[in-house]
Amino acid sequence: MTDTTLQNAVSAPPPPLRTPSATPRLVFSDAETAGKWAKTLSFMPVGQANEAMVGQLRALAAAEFPARERAKIAEILREQVSHLHTELARRFAGKPQPEGERETEAIDQSIALWQALWEQYSTCLKPLIEGDAELQGVKAKILQRGLYVGKQLVLVHGLARRAPPVSVWHELHAYYRLAEMLDCAVTAVTDEQMPLGVGTSCYSTFSHALLLGLADPCSMSVRQIELADRWLGQWARKLFPYAQQRETEGPVVLIDLDSSTGATLALVAPKDASPALRFGYPGKVATSVRGRLRRLSTGANPGELQLGQDVSVEQCVALLTHLEAHWCRVGLVATDDVDVPLELANGGLFCAFFRVGGRTFEREDKMERSFHGAQQHLKSLAALTHYDRYKEEAEHEWPWEPWRGRYEWRDASLTREDDGHYRWSVEQLIIMRDGERTRLGFASRVARGLQGELALALKLWPGAPHALTMRPVSTSMAEESPLPAILLAEAPEDRATLIMQPRAFTPGRVLRSTDGGHERKFRLTRLVQRGADFERVAFEDV
Repeated sequence: MTDTTLQNAVSAPPPPLRTPSATPRLVFSDAETAGKWAKTLSFMPVGQANEAMVGQLRALAAAEFPARERAKIAEILREQVSHLHTELARRFAGKPQPEGERETEAIDQSIALWQALWEQYSTCLKPLIEGDAELQGVKAKILQRGLYVGKQLVLVHGLARRAPPVSVWHELHAYYRLAEMLDCAVTAVTDEQMPLGVGTSCYSTFSHALLLGLADPCSMSVRQIELADRWLGQWARKLFPYAQQRETEGPVVLIDLDSSTGATLALVAPKDASPALRFGYPGKVATSVRGRLRRLSTGANPGELQLGQDVSVEQCVALLTHLEAHWCRVGLVATDDVDVPLELANGGLFCAFFRVGGRTFEREDKMERSFHGAQQHLKSLAALTHYDRYKEEAEHEWPWEPWRGRYEWRDASLTREDDGHYRWSVEQLIIMRDGERTRLGFASRVARGLQGELALALKLWPGAPHALTMRPVSTSMAEESPLPAILLAEAPEDRATLIMQPRAFTPGRVLRSTDGGHERKFRLTRLVQRGADFERVAFEDV
């Protein structure tokens, strides 16, 4: 890494949405007055406080300050930056892609906020390299704080369903390389922003960012991202980036400090490794994750496993299983065609009913409230022509949208250059047409790529779908409203299940369908999967 890279360790932050005509006047002169000013931000609206903070951080970057004093001021302002980030994240975290204007504004504000803070630590790098005597006792803390900000930027992009830009990984690698050069990568530091952190240091914070990126936040819910970030405060120290390969069984985490990406998981390390390559061995992390999964399966509660008192066993099992798959197991390399044209649609169960059944779902029999003559006419029309009065509207609301990418029987990875008609969320019901058949699945990953493209990963169910109109079996004389459902037929690798609307499942509930001319009754037995806009339910025939 050259001196130029070190002196400019953070790329210039993007301009805020409302760019001032000039850098604002700095309203504090030292750490004490900076602390007093920071307290006034709590009385401002979030947008105004964010603009004031970014403005003062940029004014601070342009001002002349001793490096030690600058680091003190940055430490004081970091608490307010974290608070503002939390408030801004409420506006965009986990929102469907493509995001709206309000979400885009909040994302850009949060990124600009952390970039402006990162610039303060970057300004301290040159004095640090030159051996500033005042910084010798705090060099590990300054570098760890810079790595922490980089980790937060990985977190922000994950919450926003965006791939982190190459500049973030470049700067994280540069900070860690400097920590190695100054021989402080393993020096323990305290960090009030990580109250549950264990063994916090430059290397653990760097590993925290790497493991967070390796977990693929774009395939996780907001709650899962927050929990993974919290747990990594305790576990990140278990992955050390070694400069030399070690003999070990199992996969290896590869970190190329010259690359523009985070870590990758490989079965074996390359034989001719470059000097910039670091090797992490996830064996200890795997032991922690798998051990907790075993304990949870035998009745342990999350609190005693240091997973938190505010999380259920089901949430822990789902997230730990996801993390184990991304940190400890190398995925299979796809061999199928990587440029298959497919068509997708989403819109919940009503869209699925229309696209699978070829007709719209009648939520209620509206003819019962019409006068007798019109009622008889509509019934006759429907019987003779299968007239669907809402079909044209449904075609307009739920069009087939073209995508391209890799397509296999149980999953698909697709991209699209423009935003298209729909908005996409993780765990959302997806209807797919491949030219031969219509299939159902759900979105397992939603991301905005570095070039602005949309990327989707789908998990597909093998059973052939059939649209059913259900009615609850009730002992009361009143007829209950019909319910839409999709029956996924039994397949060699999966039992038959029903796709239903959220909160439709009740154990033991009996539903009947007369589709196809004969009555069939279903007793709901078990909730197999709860998605964002559907429930997948196991049943038995009555």
